[in-house]
Amino acid sequence: MTEVNLFNWIITTVTLVFIFALSVTDVKSQNLPSAKILSSSGSVQITRSSTNGAEPYRIGINVGEKLFAGDVIKTGFGGRLVIALRDGSQAVISQNTTVEIKDANNSPRTIFNILRGKTRIKIERLGGKPNPYRITTPTTVIAVRGTIFDVFVSGDETRVFVDEGEVSVVSLFFPEQEIILTPGFFTRVKKDQPPQSPGLFKPGRNNSVFNPVSSNGAGRGVFDNPSQDNPGKSGFPNGSGFPGNSGNAPGRNPNVAPGNSGNAPGRRGKP
Repeated sequence: MTEVNLFNWIITTVTLVFIFALSVTDVKSQNLPSAKILSSSGSVQITRSSTNGAEPYRIGINVGEKLFAGDVIKTGFGGRLVIALRDGSQAVISQNTTVEIKDANNSPRTIFNILRGKTRIKIERLGGKPNPYRITTPTTVIAVRGTIFDVFVSGDETRVFVDEGEVSVVSLFFPEQEIILTPGFFTRVKKDQPPQSPGLFKPGRNNSVFNPVSSNGAGRGVFDNPSQDNPGKSGFPNGSGFPGNSGNAPGRNPNVAPGNSGNAPGRRGKP
C-alpha cells in the first residue's frame, strides 16, 4: 500500500468511526424518555410513530407510562392529563388540546409543541437556579427558567399568562422582538405579528380550566402530589412532581404591577 493510499484509508476509517459514534449517540438520545404520565381522566389519546415506517399507533394511558419525543397527546371533551419531566417539572394538559412531545434531553431543551388548546406548566428550579426550557406553538417560542405559566392556543393566536417567575415570548415571524412577562401579566401573539404589549390579568383567572373536580364537587390542586409517583416503574427519579395548586401569587394586589415587565408595566389589557 502506497503512502497516499494508506493516508486515504486512515482518513476514511476515522470518518466512518466518527459517523457511527454520532449515530449511536443519536439513537441513545432518541431512546431516552422526555416525560411520564402522572395521572389522566376523561378522553385522552396518545399516538407514537413506528420505527419501521408503519402507521402511528396508540399507547396505553397508564400511570408511569414513559413518553418520548414525537408522541402526540390529544385530549377530548372532559379530558385531562398530567405529565412529569425528569427533573420534577409538570404540565397539566386540559381538554380539547393537542400537544407534541419534544426532546427535552438535548439542547435547546424543548418540552413540547402545543398545537392547540390549553396547558399549564411548572418548571422546577434546580438548586435554586434557573432551569431553562422552551415551549413552542404554531406562532410562538416561549423560553422559561423556572416558573408557572399558562399557554392557550386557538387557531393562529397564542396567549401566554405568567403566574410565577419570568418567561420570554417571541414570535416565530419576528424573533428579534422579545416580550418579557412577569407574574400577573399576559401577552397575545398572532400570526405574522409581534407579541402584543403585556397586559394585567386577575389572579386565579385560569384556575377553573386546569383544576380537577373530586367526586363531591370540590376542587383539588392543579398538579399531582409526588407521593403518587412510582419511580420503580417509570425509571424517573423519586419525587418527580410537586404538590399543591399554583394559583396566582397569593396576596398580590392585582391592580399593582408586581415587578418590572420591561414593557409598559402599568398597561392593562383584556385577557
